[in-house]
Amino acid sequence: MTEAPPAWLAAVCAALLAQGQRIDALSRLLTVGALLLAPFAPQNALAGLGLVVAAGILQLYLAIRVGFDAALFGRLADMTDLAGMDAALLQLALIPAAKAGRSLAPRLAGARRLLRGQRLALALQLAALLVVIVLHR
Repeated sequence: MTEAPPAWLAAVCAALLAQGQRIDALSRLLTVGALLLAPFAPQNALAGLGLVVAAGILQLYLAIRVGFDAALFGRLADMTDLAGMDAALLQLALIPAAKAGRSLAPRLAGARRLLRGQRLALALQLAALLVVIVLHR
């Protein structure tokens, strides 16, 4: 199998990470729904709704990180200048010096881990909401 050029890897990763916007939209809907239901929910349902909200806050944090990485990989696809990107990230104190100079592969893996975490936070929200619904019909 032929190895993909770095610009294509960055472009495909940016497109993949852009899908995190859909996850974020659904998660926000669940979070707002749980907040709106909480005042009317029975006392024993509040912990489950609280978990929906907490997972929603975690998902929002991850969505911000995923969105930032999507934008960076999109730009990187146009110029593939890892050293320049690292210099800017270091200057803005967005990465520790130990992370500068990494190859593209660990950066791609890290971005995919963030997206996976975003999906898991949404799955936790859905599971908690289902438990609340099933237990409090």
